[in-house]
Amino acid sequence: MRFKVILEGDILPIDYRNHFMSFIKEALKVSDLGKEYLENLYKYEEGGEIKNNKSGKPFCFAVRFLHDKEEFKKDKNIFYIKSDIEFYISSTDIGFIVALYNGLLSKRLYPFKMGEGEIQKRKSIVLLREKNIKENKVIFRTLSPILIEDKNDKPLLPISLEDGSPLFEESEDFVYFLREFNYISDTILRSVRGYGLKERLDFKPVKLRKEVVKHRIREKNIDPKLYTFTCFSGSFELYGDKEDLNYLYQLGFGLRRAQGFGMVEVE
Repeated sequence: MRFKVILEGDILPIDYRNHFMSFIKEALKVSDLGKEYLENLYKYEEGGEIKNNKSGKPFCFAVRFLHDKEEFKKDKNIFYIKSDIEFYISSTDIGFIVALYNGLLSKRLYPFKMGEGEIQKRKSIVLLREKNIKENKVIFRTLSPILIEDKNDKPLLPISLEDGSPLFEESEDFVYFLREFNYISDTILRSVRGYGLKERLDFKPVKLRKEVVKHRIREKNIDPKLYTFTCFSGSFELYGDKEDLNYLYQLGFGLRRAQGFGMVEVE
């Protein structure tokens, strides 16, 4: 299930994904059901101690807007918005979607501060028609960049970092990318539905590009730090089990899905 929120804002900081993570949490706080989801998704108790829940989340989101490119050249820490801000969210959990939807309707949420700017108001919320994948292949288009990294935090892309051309399927780099792509997808499904991929996924680039993203990460006992992530965006063809493909369509692909990465649409 997915919906789109049309928002009005003036300025967004370079780490706007972090602010939208807070936006989601504040929207959930509006209702008792939302508060329950907030606690379950982000906290857990162990030995009488409350800890951060780092398990996979049953949702992904994307933020899309147009900005003034000339102003961005002068200050690469701020986006001066020239359009409505479109906030997309998708989840396999209908209860979560309902709680978030109701929270986003609340007037108490607005205006919502985001760095030097703010979300001034909500203009509309649109429930989106979710497509049912009926075959074992589908073409996806990214709504937010997909992040694939190995255990050493090395970014992995299905295209050349030099010229953006698709990697040869037999190449060592592509085989490594596909292995990690499958491993991460298996982990996502295992954490949300209880079991992993039914079939191995095969990936074919259609029209992809490298995308470099600034995102703030909080390390243990350290103040949040701005990191650079190398991702990919665009269109790709994916082959696999139909049930797997439908779940991943709703949950998103890659790492940091609940932080504004990995959301896709069916072309």
